[in-house]
Amino acid sequence: MNAPSQKVIFKEMGVKTFYIVKSIDDPKRAIVMFQESKNVLYDIFINPETKSIVEASEHIYEGTKITRWVH
Repeated sequence: MNAPSQKVIFKEMGVKTFYIVKSIDDPKRAIVMFQESKNVLYDIFINPETKSIVEASEHIYEGTKITRWVH
């Protein structure tokens, strides 16, 4: 999530990483919060057709919980 190439992609998509923290018990798990004006990432993550693209970025779908929040 913090790789320079990923930051460029997010910037082009209008997505900002709002919060990111790794699990103490499992360094492969994290909580990540994004800020976006559209449902760009949400739509990508819930679409089964884009699962292979997301997994290619080393994201692990198993155990992933996707929620949306507004303020």
